[in-house]
Amino acid sequence: MFAPSTSPAGLAFVPSSRLGRERLRTFRVLAGARLLMALMLLGWLVLLPMLQAASPRQPSAVTLGYWMAAAYAVQTGLSLWWSFRHSGGLAWQVLVAIAVDLLVFTVLQFTAGYPSREFSLIYALPVLAAGIYGTLSLTLFVAALVTLILLGSAVSGLFAGVAEAEQHLLNAAFVGAAYFAVAVLTWQLSQRLARQGARASASESMARRQMALNQRVIEAQHDGVMVVDRHMVLEALNPAAQQLLDLPWSDAVTARWLGGRKALGDLPVAAVVRQEIERMAIDGEEALEVQVRTPAGRRLLLRLSTLENLPGGVGYLIVLQDLREIDARIQQEKLAAMGRLVASVAHEIRNPLGAIGQANQLAKEFATDAAQLERLHHLIGQNVERINRTVEDVLELGRSAPREIGLMLCAPLLHELHAEFDAPDAGRIGLFIQDDTAQIHFDALHLRRVLVNLLSNARRYASNQPRAIEIRQLGAQRVREIQVANDGPLIDAELRAQLFEPFRTTSTRGVGLGLYISHELCLRNGARLLYRVEREGTPQARGSFVIQTAPGPET
Repeated sequence: MFAPSTSPAGLAFVPSSRLGRERLRTFRVLAGARLLMALMLLGWLVLLPMLQAASPRQPSAVTLGYWMAAAYAVQTGLSLWWSFRHSGGLAWQVLVAIAVDLLVFTVLQFTAGYPSREFSLIYALPVLAAGIYGTLSLTLFVAALVTLILLGSAVSGLFAGVAEAEQHLLNAAFVGAAYFAVAVLTWQLSQRLARQGARASASESMARRQMALNQRVIEAQHDGVMVVDRHMVLEALNPAAQQLLDLPWSDAVTARWLGGRKALGDLPVAAVVRQEIERMAIDGEEALEVQVRTPAGRRLLLRLSTLENLPGGVGYLIVLQDLREIDARIQQEKLAAMGRLVASVAHEIRNPLGAIGQANQLAKEFATDAAQLERLHHLIGQNVERINRTVEDVLELGRSAPREIGLMLCAPLLHELHAEFDAPDAGRIGLFIQDDTAQIHFDALHLRRVLVNLLSNARRYASNQPRAIEIRQLGAQRVREIQVANDGPLIDAELRAQLFEPFRTTSTRGVGLGLYISHELCLRNGARLLYRVEREGTPQARGSFVIQTAPGPET
């Protein structure tokens, strides 16, 4: 903002921080007050001779006062008009207004005759304008100039021998001091308002930017996003939600750009969403995940969550996902995993086949050496067995589709496996069952296969101390977790991410498919298999494999 400066350093009389849009509105109010003051002065100059019997003023002074007041009225009117027509150059407008006010009020005061106490208060306009818009230097300069004008008027009366001149001089000093106080106070208040305005402007700018970023993120989401209030009125949705729910274009426009005043009850295609929200509210749940089908036949996965502590009351966030896309991604991941598995199987089979081929060639050279032939036959048998185990494990994956899964008692199977694996070192395996009647939603054959794999690994690496291996069943009525822990060496942290990948093993006796098969079987039964370290970093640290079960259907 252009403003004149008082020094080569460019110190502005009117800082740019005082020239915002709000200050322009304030200046228009000030310009209106100046115009009103001009009209009042003009009227006062017209009425004063009628009220006084004899006027102490000369006719020439009266004429000059009339012309000065009239010119001031014209100037203030033009200033007000200019402030509405031009928003720029506010610094010049402020400085011109202060200079004109001081000049006109001074001329009128000295032409009005003595005494001129009526003019002591009209200098408040330039003083306030300097305090609101100017620097501290300009504010003090205007206050000092007004004080000198008042004192000069009183001193001229003192030299002219006017009665009570000393009292007028004292009054002028008091009024000048008051103007200094008003100027400094106004400037300080203006400084504070400027800082608050700057902070408010920065906060508003950040808020607008954050809202724009949030809107962009929501718009770019591939998943549908909706927000409704407690009255089931749609407040926001993104294009993905519109597409997934097959909302008409007019309803989507109303919800997205016209304030969101569209009730879910008015959208038949969103009836399934409304029903699930109402059910969640009745049950008192804070979050819900459910699969629904729209009237158009589209299968959706709804994730509902309650938004607490919002201005205006509670709200609900709905995230919609197309199950067809989820199934397609899962299928792609399965195909990718199958490709990795096939490559791993080919690599795993190639090594023993190479050993068998080499042994077969050596058998021709040592045809007469019975001991050497026996060793080669044993080597061929080992590699054939290794290939057979690999093929059997891969076939297990192919035929491991779960049967009709139902609820089963888990405790009898754990007791059976405990008795089987605890022999011949009785007491090496500990068993803890929280609830003997707890049921699990799992295929019985699959669960046995997983537990056999986990117990075989635990027995291989655990010590021979009592309760070196522990089996724990947690959960009342429904099994929540089955843990198989041992006191053997912990698996390194960098290897845990690859723990359930095929053909990952540190043992020379395995092919690395046991944990992979167990992990796959758990997934196919809606459960998870993970590795957990208890009391890590202490001498009592133990690693355990945990089967986290999924709740089955209510019976």
